[in-house]
Amino acid sequence: MIVGIDIGGTKTHVCVEDDAGAALLDLSVKTADWQHGGHLHSEDNVRGLLALLDAVPDADAAPLVVGAHGLDSEGQTLAFSETLSQLHDGPALAVNDVELVGPAAGFDEAIAVIAGTGSKVVGRRIDGMLVSAGGYGYILNDPGSAPALVRDAVRTLFEAVDEDEPRDALADLLFAHFGVDEIVGLSNALTVRPRVTAWGAAAPLVFAAADAGSARAARVVENAADELAHSVELVHRRGAAGADVVCAGGVISHQPRLFEALGERLRARGLAHSIHLLDVPPVRGALALARRLTEAATAVPFAPTNTRRKS
Repeated sequence: MIVGIDIGGTKTHVCVEDDAGAALLDLSVKTADWQHGGHLHSEDNVRGLLALLDAVPDADAAPLVVGAHGLDSEGQTLAFSETLSQLHDGPALAVNDVELVGPAAGFDEAIAVIAGTGSKVVGRRIDGMLVSAGGYGYILNDPGSAPALVRDAVRTLFEAVDEDEPRDALADLLFAHFGVDEIVGLSNALTVRPRVTAWGAAAPLVFAAADAGSARAARVVENAADELAHSVELVHRRGAAGADVVCAGGVISHQPRLFEALGERLRARGLAHSIHLLDVPPVRGALALARRLTEAATAVPFAPTNTRRKS
């Protein structure tokens, strides 16, 4: 038996499989149903997470891998891993949720690109060391994420007004979406009460405007793709193993323009990696890593050195 858990900002996906690969549990719940407060590693939160396994006998002793949104530093990962190892009887491993992407696609070694509510690029060197780029939040970073695309689209509309250009499809769609009729109102709509959900909800309009012929919207998408490609280049340059790039996340999975532009920008930067779009739930990556926990530690190329067993 193995257990895989994918903790996202809004949803937690839990899967348990028997030794033959048959599903014993496939459960999705709101993360807020069990996580209370901002400290993922608190004992109460980890107990709440593990309680999701109660329906499966002996799951508390099975190899467990958790990929979690919010494990963005070694300290955060270590704190969560320590609590997890204290409360789970079987071997346990915790990683950032981005690290589930490569194993979910069936790759032992790959660079993972997430572009959804946030964005980040992650890989591991042959020695197991994590290398990453981006993921610093939608207000200042996270290229290609839904809110960052809207942020950059609005900024390019500021330029259009200052350059006295006529309104295009991008302006028309964003003005209508936010219920405003001029640029100052649009700025206020985003900045008086900035919220990731409010910004991100307008992201499909950037792609719609590009498809309708807005040159500014098209450049926003192309620039986002280039920033993501630059992050892949940085991670590769720092030693990330693998000849494949695997992409996941709500934006890049549902907007072919961004995925195709990323492939073009990778080639323009001289990177020969094959690019793939993840077509299975990321929790499959947690299960793949959990299966490796039954093998020697050296057979877990994506895993950091925080694999622990309850003492």
